[in-house]
Amino acid sequence: MYPNLRYAIYDKIGLDLPVLALAQTYGLFLALAFLLAGWLLYIELKRREDVGLLKGVELTTRVGGPLDPLELLLHPILGAAIGYKLVDALLHPALYTGPAASKIIFSLTHGSWWGGLLVGFAFLGWKFWEKHRELEKYPSPEEITHYVMPHDRVGDIVIITAISGVLGAKLFHVLKAASWATLSDELFSTATTVYGGLIIATVVLLIWAHRKEIPALQLVDSAAPILLLSYGIGCLGAHFSGDGDWGVPNPQPYSRWLPEWLWAYDYPNNSINAGIPMENCGYPVAFGDYCYQLPEAVYPTAVWASLMAFAGFSLLWYLRKRINIEGLLFAIYLLFNGLLLFLIETMRTNVDDMVLGINMTELQVFAILQFLSGMLCTFICYKKHRSKSTIAPS
Repeated sequence: MYPNLRYAIYDKIGLDLPVLALAQTYGLFLALAFLLAGWLLYIELKRREDVGLLKGVELTTRVGGPLDPLELLLHPILGAAIGYKLVDALLHPALYTGPAASKIIFSLTHGSWWGGLLVGFAFLGWKFWEKHRELEKYPSPEEITHYVMPHDRVGDIVIITAISGVLGAKLFHVLKAASWATLSDELFSTATTVYGGLIIATVVLLIWAHRKEIPALQLVDSAAPILLLSYGIGCLGAHFSGDGDWGVPNPQPYSRWLPEWLWAYDYPNNSINAGIPMENCGYPVAFGDYCYQLPEAVYPTAVWASLMAFAGFSLLWYLRKRINIEGLLFAIYLLFNGLLLFLIETMRTNVDDMVLGINMTELQVFAILQFLSGMLCTFICYKKHRSKSTIAPS
């Protein structure tokens, strides 16, 4: 397993670059998921615009004139905040990858003042350069009218989804797990609640889309296949980092038909230090305390979930041009993803959790609700489509 990129590079080519410890394996896979999601969403929204399913909106923007004083203030402050932590992390990567990394990130006592000043002035200079280019084209203040298409807003969609998803996942975790005595620890921990992020991100995105006059059903249909792809990539990140998202012990740890890593695995060097100490860690001591492996081989459920998600993505990506009922593609996603989550959760380590007196995990309850929502959405979409296609008698 590779808790961070430093481990992966050292394992593959024998080169030790301490600064690569800042690049956490799971985080890299999440970044890849968002990049691919943005690219594919751009392609799909553009296709729907070309066939007339989506239209742009007319906006009036004021250009030219002096810089807004608020922008002059906010840009260097933002740059200074980023530089203060980023430069210090590059100079002292060990501080930002240890057990107390989350608290150090939000601490005002750890940072680089000269790094903050440098990046702050860079942000300010960038803003002045942008304004200079604008004034060359519009020397005096004026209002211009232009059309903004849905695909032009993909960057905003990705950012809004990422921020609201992370905040929602953390909020649900804190509400579920924290008491007043442990509130600060929970806030600065890396633990999150996945379905909380999904719920909050969906609500925020739909509200935003309504305000920007983007049809909600067209947007969620466009995103449906991509959500499965992103989930699959995230599962691979969970597997390769060894973050605990594995299954119960496999009573038959060897298979004639599948390789070991796909059938049963003991996750050496996992990122949560679960299991027993390894006799041979395989990495220098300076790399960190990631020298544990599970005492028994377990089902690699994250890999299975990833393969199922990729299969679902392929199916929905194929169907997206063949289904002409608004909302139905998203309904199929809800059905497929609900079934996927429920099946995978039956093989995970927390199947002994009790929810409302029933032997199920919270994620299984969420999966059931998602599946039922998919059934309801399918019924509503078909009923709405049939009512539209019915020809009234003359």
